[in-house]
Amino acid sequence: MSKSKVPHNDVALRILEATDVLMAKNGVHNLSTHKIAKEAKVSVGTIYLYFKDKDDLLDKLILHLFDLFTKEQQKHYDPSLPLFEQYRALWMGKLRFMRQNPYVIQNIHQYKLLPTFKDLIKACENDESLVWIKFIKEGQKQGVIASLPTHLLYVMSLDVAEQILLLEKIIDESYSDEALEEVIIRTWKAITV
Repeated sequence: MSKSKVPHNDVALRILEATDVLMAKNGVHNLSTHKIAKEAKVSVGTIYLYFKDKDDLLDKLILHLFDLFTKEQQKHYDPSLPLFEQYRALWMGKLRFMRQNPYVIQNIHQYKLLPTFKDLIKACENDESLVWIKFIKEGQKQGVIASLPTHLLYVMSLDVAEQILLLEKIIDESYSDEALEEVIIRTWKAITV
């Protein structure tokens, strides 16, 4: 969806990663290109070779993370599996992605306030190239998944993985695999008829 808009060379990726790190440490409102350059170990001018300004950098960060997430989901998705097993793979894929990218969980609420995030979510509603949309449409076609908008179904199911990781961070405690499996079953029940 957004691959062509995000620079993929090592320097640009280092700048994006530095932005994410600093956002988690200091908040989006305290970001400056000087701080980002220092964290990325590049000159301020180098940032402007890849990004028009700080807003463009934040936009590209959102698109970069979305690309990473969709690739992770695609990697573990197998449409030949029964619907519940597909769902389980998508749920575990979200959990795995969030655990492998710890700044995402720290920054998620800041990302959600950025205009690009809002636009991206709106654009995803019916983008059938996305695994989640394919999965939902097929499940609805089979009469298994409730006839609700894809965003609502997402909030009732996969978004719970994000909330669990936030809670684990707050209480400084991890939930067992057994508890997570139970959550997967319960969230599956929430979206099925």
